[in-house]
Amino acid sequence: MTPSGRGQTVQVAPFYRLLLGRGFESLPAPIRQLHDVSGETIARGRCHVRRGEHPLSRLAGRLFGLPPAGENLPVKVRFLPQAGGERWYRRFGTHRLASYQVPAGRPGWMFESFGPGRFLIELAAGREGLTLSLRGVRILGLPLPRALWPRIRAGERVEDGRFVFDVEIALPVAGLLIHYHGHLRPEGAAD
Repeated sequence: MTPSGRGQTVQVAPFYRLLLGRGFESLPAPIRQLHDVSGETIARGRCHVRRGEHPLSRLAGRLFGLPPAGENLPVKVRFLPQAGGERWYRRFGTHRLASYQVPAGRPGWMFESFGPGRFLIELAAGREGLTLSLRGVRILGLPLPRALWPRIRAGERVEDGRFVFDVEIALPVAGLLIHYHGHLRPEGAAD
């Protein structure tokens, strides 16, 4: 439940369940558990962050507020469902990164906004996990030509019974922007 802005509380259906429809049930249990939230949820874990060294990668990293490189960092993600979408507040060590996800009008498609960008993402759910594919990019509201899109390899899977994320983003010409991977467990979840 979330505040409606008028002093009332509104029940919000789990965003990923609505977004993926029947595909949600095909996901492994740890992934379903992390995304099947109808109220504020916090997950914690550890991650590794690698950053590109090219000057354009460093500039884009600053522009989008990406975390610095680090090994075995504590990671915390706060999921905050809202009517029409879901906010994610990530913390990598002491660095914070927030984004907002909303449906894009097609089953399994969403927009994720952070920094000056809005990214159209297609999600594919299956027994192996969740994969994300980039389908469009807008920077400061303007469409970015496909040749300038970042290359993204991103997904969620289960290893040794726990939720694992892996996101790698590279830029044309500049190469690696960021690669972060690690694991999360919702607070209060049994080991």
